[in-house]
Amino acid sequence: MQRESQGYIFGLLAAVAGPCMAVFTKLSVGVPVETLVFCRFAIGYPIFIWFMHKNNIHISWRKMPKHFLRAISGLAALYCYFYAIQMIPLVNAVTLSNTKPLFMPFIALIWMKVLVSLKRFIAAVIGFTGVVVLIQPSMMSLELGGILGLLGGFLGAIAMMGIRQLSKTESSETILSYYFVINTIVSFLPFAITFQTNLDLRQLFSLMMVGFFALIYQYALTKAYTHAPATKISTLNYLNVALGGLAGWLVFDEVPGGWVIAGISLIVFGTLLSIFDKSKPRSLI
Repeated sequence: MQRESQGYIFGLLAAVAGPCMAVFTKLSVGVPVETLVFCRFAIGYPIFIWFMHKNNIHISWRKMPKHFLRAISGLAALYCYFYAIQMIPLVNAVTLSNTKPLFMPFIALIWMKVLVSLKRFIAAVIGFTGVVVLIQPSMMSLELGGILGLLGGFLGAIAMMGIRQLSKTESSETILSYYFVINTIVSFLPFAITFQTNLDLRQLFSLMMVGFFALIYQYALTKAYTHAPATKISTLNYLNVALGGLAGWLVFDEVPGGWVIAGISLIVFGTLLSIFDKSKPRSLI
């Protein structure tokens, strides 16, 4: 029971660190997203090299393909998320990034040939109805930030599926180490191409804070899932939405309207319904 309580503490820490990272991402006006993403990994890179040495974790080329798919899908999701943060209100971007569980039934069906329960599909319909209400597409236009936010949720779901497959043979520490090493290296080239040398002290401070809170978020989330049931930790993750909305209001004066609140409510309800579905999936093979 004490171990589970520690999981909740780490889950709460992750729920706070996530919106803090998003706030400093949005405050980094004029900083290329490619720089933000690279710093998100690079600042914590030395710590993870030490962490890998301490835990005797070695990079194996034989295991690289599966880790690479998980890492690259997570990296692409992060690019989409950071672009969305800069384009749309903070609470919208945070909510759309948390649509990952809504995509899982469809990814499981296509990738794993596994059919989940009808309840999961109903939950997905409710959640995606909320997405439509939130981004309010018209026949003439669809906001790019909303598209990128939703695409980030989809790519994040692929990354989650990759983690589930890797967790059958790998520890969470190993998965996390590969994730940081691969994405630090891969994100360097876009960073090098777009890097600006004329960043001021405010921008440099925001970059440092993005990397700092990203490291806390990633570590705390990993420890939370290690110490407590995934379903309970996943619900704590939705504090991100509430805290993201609060930060958007206090820091950026973004007051969500009625349609935005309705859309967010449907997305959160659909996702929680999906998370708490206890029925086992059925293999189609």
